[in-house]
Amino acid sequence: MADKEFPLCSTCSKRQSAKATFAIVQPRRCFICRGLMLRVPAVERRVLHLVRGYQFQTFSVGMVIPADIQEREDQLRSDLQIRGMETIKSQAAKEVSDFIRRKMHRRVDRRHPELTILVDLGEGRASTTAKSLFAHARYTKPKGVSQRREFCKECSGRGCSICKDGYADTPSVEEAVGGRLCRILGSPKARFTWIGSEDADSVVYPPGRPFVAEMKDPKRREIPGRFNVATGKGRTVITGARILKDKPDETHSFTFRTRALVEPRGSLDGVKLSDAKRIIGATIQHRNNKGKIVYKRVYSISVRKRRRDLEADIKLDGGLPVKRLVSGESVSPSLSEVLGVPLLCRSFDILEVRESSGTHPGVIRRR
Repeated sequence: MADKEFPLCSTCSKRQSAKATFAIVQPRRCFICRGLMLRVPAVERRVLHLVRGYQFQTFSVGMVIPADIQEREDQLRSDLQIRGMETIKSQAAKEVSDFIRRKMHRRVDRRHPELTILVDLGEGRASTTAKSLFAHARYTKPKGVSQRREFCKECSGRGCSICKDGYADTPSVEEAVGGRLCRILGSPKARFTWIGSEDADSVVYPPGRPFVAEMKDPKRREIPGRFNVATGKGRTVITGARILKDKPDETHSFTFRTRALVEPRGSLDGVKLSDAKRIIGATIQHRNNKGKIVYKRVYSISVRKRRRDLEADIKLDGGLPVKRLVSGESVSPSLSEVLGVPLLCRSFDILEVRESSGTHPGVIRRR
């Protein structure tokens, strides 16, 4: 005999135990959903319209159901001692998932989806969020372009009538490349992890300095391997761009080669420039900006005269500041120390940056 206390629509009835029978009524008279399940087809169409704007292979659907509806199903199952059956929330999510799977030929992945869909069935709304992707590439840059965006000097980043957003109107790799990546991938925001840094006046030569950019909520998941970006000071060239499998390790080990222009602050009479090689292989102590002592190495160095100045080609560990290695500020031994004359590094360029193996995951896509 049908249970008259709990009249259900056919959809909600099928979700309960086969041992219980219910009076089947129109959806709007259903004890549980009150017609809520009638909204599923319209929501499915709305979700399909949203997801067609994304490039993805896997997805998952999350479902929000009004609390009173879930409470009524819990009450019914408690009174009738029904256990272990699918809930209205999971059924609605499954129906939307199956619809998108059939229409888009995509795969459901509840653990690591590239696209997450959240449906509020009560409000008839849906939203999408794409999994962040991580792009690894290299950049070259001309003199006069900083790596990071610089804060406005008037407000120190707080935002004022001059800058509007807290940043100075000066060219940077972060702004130029970040903006281009956001346009390519349809992402609202790029967050950079830099593998080393240099001055705004430094030139970064090919093959360039590597970096990783986290792209938030991207609509597309492929990037060109090479592209150029105008900075107002010349072009920044991006090469070797590729999408990583996973979020990379935050620790990046690397070595780099630099060419430094060095100004002597004392007489060079009697100074043997070949003594600079005494620094090769030595354990160099460096007190970083956090006050911690770190140990680095120099792998090669050659120093030659250039009119009144010196020019030094150096290969060294990442994280060892070039200017301090020359002057000796917070670094020992330094070039000043081994040559026995005070030195000032006026500028330096980046000739090569070489990452240690295993500092980032492998590649999955490149266009």
